[in-house]
Amino acid sequence: MKTAIVTASALLMTACSGGLKVSESDLQHHHWNLVAINGTTISTDIKSDLEIAEHFSVNGLAGCNRFFGSATLTQNRLKADPLASTKMACSPAEQEVENAVLHTLGNGATVNNNGQRLELVGEQYTLTYALADWM
Repeated sequence: MKTAIVTASALLMTACSGGLKVSESDLQHHHWNLVAINGTTISTDIKSDLEIAEHFSVNGLAGCNRFFGSATLTQNRLKADPLASTKMACSPAEQEVENAVLHTLGNGATVNNNGQRLELVGEQYTLTYALADWM
């Protein structure tokens, strides 16, 4: 009984510290819509999304430009490198979102995923995505 309590306590502490490992299969074949940056909800006028597909390729809409590339997941850290994007002119608000998304993906971010929400915690930005649907 004592062993079960110690084990349960250790698992709970690991979960609360963000220590649960995320696997590539947890993230693949999903379509995520960006809903917040650093806890602030983005305007519904700005569309930004992320898809993670086979072989861990990534693509989406950063703010007004499409991006694509390949990513790696190492010790709960997602990094998309190399990452390419189109180069259309963006409004200032779209450009702010785009900069946050491309910077975070390109520099790497710690992943927190509860199945319905995906949070990418980077050096400068925390991106919060909501699950849109299955690919």
